[in-house]
Amino acid sequence: MRKRLFLYELNKLFDLRSDMDTAEEIENSITQGIHIRGTNLWILMFAIFVASIGLNVNSTAVIIGAMLISPLMGPIMGIGYGAGVDNFELIRRSARTLGVFVLLSLLTSTLYFLLTPLTQAQSELLARTAPTLWDVLIALFGGMAGIIGVTRREWGNVIPGVAIATALMPPLCTAGYGIATAQPAFFFGAFYLFTINAVYIALSALFFTRLMRLPRMSFASPASQRKARILISSALIITLVPSVYLAVQLVRNELFKTEASAYLSAISHSEKDLLLIQKDIDAGQRRITLVVAGKSGDKAQIERLQAQLGRFRLQDAQLQIRTFQQDNGADLNQLKSQLQQDLYRNSLQLLEAKNSRIQQLEQQLAQQQQHQQQLADKNAARQAEFAQLRKELLAQYPEFRQVYLTSGHDGRPDASAGSGQPPEVLIVYVETRRALNRDTVDRIRHWLMARFDSQQVIVLGKRG
Repeated sequence: MRKRLFLYELNKLFDLRSDMDTAEEIENSITQGIHIRGTNLWILMFAIFVASIGLNVNSTAVIIGAMLISPLMGPIMGIGYGAGVDNFELIRRSARTLGVFVLLSLLTSTLYFLLTPLTQAQSELLARTAPTLWDVLIALFGGMAGIIGVTRREWGNVIPGVAIATALMPPLCTAGYGIATAQPAFFFGAFYLFTINAVYIALSALFFTRLMRLPRMSFASPASQRKARILISSALIITLVPSVYLAVQLVRNELFKTEASAYLSAISHSEKDLLLIQKDIDAGQRRITLVVAGKSGDKAQIERLQAQLGRFRLQDAQLQIRTFQQDNGADLNQLKSQLQQDLYRNSLQLLEAKNSRIQQLEQQLAQQQQHQQQLADKNAARQAEFAQLRKELLAQYPEFRQVYLTSGHDGRPDASAGSGQPPEVLIVYVETRRALNRDTVDRIRHWLMARFDSQQVIVLGKRG
């Protein structure tokens, strides 16, 4: 019973239907985003110009602003939602709108990069030419968040966040840059990234549309229903199979790059006489190319390097090793750049280690200063309390000429405290006009023991 109640509460907590909008309103919201009209086209062109400028001047903030105003998300969501509710007409209209939007985006970005005097490819442009596994995951989770946001009664800030996360605009602008500068690698790499984002956003929308059990479209006859579902299924298979293959390839390439980087790091430490001047990892060809200097290239060393491939699951990788003397065609500028990068990386690691040590020492110093301050505060409070006690004792015992109080340790560990520290002892020294009697000493000692919750109080007297 308790387990059933727990599952009920858990299901209620993650229920997606409690604040879901009506099916009619959801479809209206989706449909609004796939209209091809002047407003959407003008906004798209302006967004493309803004994104292209941001890529051109390497400004992340400008690129984010362009993604916020772009209407590209609408037709992609429409395709996924239409497939989820068996609305073939919505899929067709969304696909047509997406095609128009993509074509207009490519034309606009190409025009901009043909006219701009800034032709150097900045880091923001280069980052959109090589899709990775993380782009697939971002598109998947972003699409899930997007379709959930669209189906709520109140959207909140979900859709703008998804537009930023999935980054549909920059790849299209980068593809336009590839066309304008006649660089096919830029075009195909960036358009590949856009395709991955679009496909997986649509697949996420399809999955969650089915998960939320939105009503499916009814057809005029079983034959038309069968035909529509065959068309939808065929479109899904045609889209899904290549995207799954691409995703598998991305995962495979990412794993190869990770293992190859770990392998290169390992041999840099294990082979002390091996100086790596240039490293190249080709995940597509599963090839690692090294240009080395120093005592390298001998048979024993090559065999050791080949043998270490197995430790990093790189048995099928090709390892090409060339010495700097043999590689007369090597780009000296590239080698110099690689050496500078390695030097900078090593210097940065050393600086980070020193900064970490400095931070630890500063923390220790701060703790010691705090401890010393606490001791000083405690001592000041104790001295003030001793001064008050001195006044009280002199008032209670007129025969006392002077009273001195201090605290210390008797050097024996305190077994009751369990800390191993010697117990604190309160010492009272009294100067009197006549000798202290035993009753007075015991009375003072018991009073102070009760007041300070102390186990040991020593009262000493001197006649004077």
